[in-house]
Amino acid sequence: MGGKRGCRLTVASLLVAALAAPVPASASASSRGGAAHELAADATPLDLASVALGQRDRDLVFTLRTRRRLSRTPLGAGTGHACLTVTQGHDHVVCVDRRTGGWRLKDAGRLVAGQISSPRGGTLVVRVRPADLGLTAGALRWHVAASPDSCTDQAEPEPSTHGGLPGTGGVPAAEGASARSAATSCSSRAPRATGVDYAGRVWRVVVRGCTPRGAAQVRQGPRSKQVALTYDDGPSSITPRFLATLRRLAVPATFFMLGQQVAANPGIARAVLADGHEIGDHSWNHADLGGGGPGATAQLEHTNAVIRRVTGFTPCLFRPPGGSTGADLVARVRALGMTTVLWSADPFDWRTPGTSAIVQRVLAQSGPGGIILDHDGGGPRGQTLAAAPAIIAALRARGYTFVTVSTLLGYRERVALAR
Repeated sequence: MGGKRGCRLTVASLLVAALAAPVPASASASSRGGAAHELAADATPLDLASVALGQRDRDLVFTLRTRRRLSRTPLGAGTGHACLTVTQGHDHVVCVDRRTGGWRLKDAGRLVAGQISSPRGGTLVVRVRPADLGLTAGALRWHVAASPDSCTDQAEPEPSTHGGLPGTGGVPAAEGASARSAATSCSSRAPRATGVDYAGRVWRVVVRGCTPRGAAQVRQGPRSKQVALTYDDGPSSITPRFLATLRRLAVPATFFMLGQQVAANPGIARAVLADGHEIGDHSWNHADLGGGGPGATAQLEHTNAVIRRVTGFTPCLFRPPGGSTGADLVARVRALGMTTVLWSADPFDWRTPGTSAIVQRVLAQSGPGGIILDHDGGGPRGQTLAAAPAIIAALRARGYTFVTVSTLLGYRERVALAR
């Protein structure tokens, strides 16, 4: 997208600035970047005062501050905009304007999902997912340009020459003698020097767990057009084939694992998380824990400990073996920071009734907010594997999307950001 024309404030530039900034001392472990790059006045109509780009959890957060009020008029119905240019392999140019009366984010003319707010008159804050801008985890470079609606100087933004110092601090190589005087143009640029970029990074998201809320035991989620596929009793030798199918069909799932199986197959457990799925606790050895008591707590703690040791992930979901549950068990599960998860659709696939029977039973029992019980361990699971594509296709045809159980229940992820 390096050939884009026009004097724009690109959202990409804004986002990258946030990523490039150092981590504030008060930031949580799930934040990287966000410190401001301060700019001297340049006498342009908007006059960028600072830009920042950082990442919080899965979102890039871009903050732009001008010395002029960002009312509807400066970024209104004409040519006013703020554009971020991010270079990662090639240029990504994203712009913010208010030409429809409300803020909007566009990438090459395509509307992009994101959150845009102007908490103060001269401040603009944008949150967006890197993937929605075509960005992946890794280093990048960025710059910003902002122009008001009244601007008649619509010069092309210069292509990135990847100047500036390396690293994630985003310090421009030259703000002095090599800087172009912005006073001759309507467009305000950050950094000021033509051909100089800030350095930044999209961080890799590592999910560490989630935070439960609401009911301590559930059978299904809110009645929305979402469903959750779940698999019990693994990880096993066939689990990688389930992962390959789900990867091909772009479907996330929740795998309720036995502690002893995790200990025996640590690489498969890690692969489940690496593919974007979720892990839940299913006891250590499939014991009946319905009566609760200290023995149940020991099973749960032992299983969570091995999952955490092997994968770095701490489950916030527990599925009782055989669905055997009770008040004492539910209370013990919640005391360990987990929700007890039953199901709303059960094809009895563990009895190997045939692939078509598994498909028909799941479809007959599935509805809004459904939690589907299947198995990837505990016996021969070829029929369950073969049924997955037909189940997914049929439910998608009904308008359903697939999510993990914690997403279905609206739980907040606990993530860390890594290179």
